[in-house]
Amino acid sequence: MKILLVDDEPEILDELRDVLSRRGHTVMCVDGAMAAIHTLGRNGPFDVLLTDIRMPDGSGIDVVRACLDLQPKAARYVMSGHAGDEEIARARDEGALDYFPKPVALRSLMQVLAGLGGERDAAPLARPAKRPSPKTLRRH
Repeated sequence: MKILLVDDEPEILDELRDVLSRRGHTVMCVDGAMAAIHTLGRNGPFDVLLTDIRMPDGSGIDVVRACLDLQPKAARYVMSGHAGDEEIARARDEGALDYFPKPVALRSLMQVLAGLGGERDAAPLARPAKRPSPKTLRRH
């Protein structure tokens, strides 16, 4: 899978890129919201977007929204070490499929990616309806 990974913390980009690359994924890393939106418009297609929610130059929710507009078939996920339930619910309302708390539980991430095979093509082309309160993935 081709994955766009977005975070303003270089250590997180490095760790996730290394793990995902070792598992055969093609990973493009960008260090902020504006770079991510630019990359979505010029590169791709991406199969997966994994973005931090809070970054100095913008919100990952804006990145999710841009991804839904520019590459609607990409599976969209957010991650954060500080997001509250309302922020996570807002990310879902804007098109994020799920949330990973930081530090990201690699086992959970790999399970989600493994399950995307046929589901990725079934991703909605329009903004999803409002969802109930967020379900967070537990660290394994």
